[in-house]
Amino acid sequence: MKNLLLIAVFSLPLLVLAEENISINGVDEPAWKDFAPPAYVDVKAPKGLGKFNDTSVYWYKRKVEFENGIEQCRAIEANDAKFSCYQQLKVKQYQKNSDYNARLEAINNAKMVPQEMYDRTNNMIPLGSQINNFMRYQPNEFN
Repeated sequence: MKNLLLIAVFSLPLLVLAEENISINGVDEPAWKDFAPPAYVDVKAPKGLGKFNDTSVYWYKRKVEFENGIEQCRAIEANDAKFSCYQQLKVKQYQKNSDYNARLEAINNAKMVPQEMYDRTNNMIPLGSQINNFMRYQPNEFN
């Protein structure tokens, strides 16, 4: 009986720590990893040549904005208002992700070249032989 009680006492804190979402006063706090691509979850302030990497700078700015939003939501005392703040923050981040993905798709579509541009057998006309044939049937003024 004592062994079961000891196991329960020691396993309960481990179960609470294993939960992924941070819960403060019963309100689940969103995590940055839910919104950022895996490569940019731990993004740091770009330094040196990293300042020219637009993608890294973009995700760093988004992370800073997200963390500021979390801090503002944590400052709210009432649980209902805090929950509402977190929900608004989530919606805002999902909208930014949607806009970012649409922008990437538009860039990729603009770079895409139609397949017929690469298929030279259909586009290219062997002009050399046609010009020779055309010249053969013209009256020869120089003879």
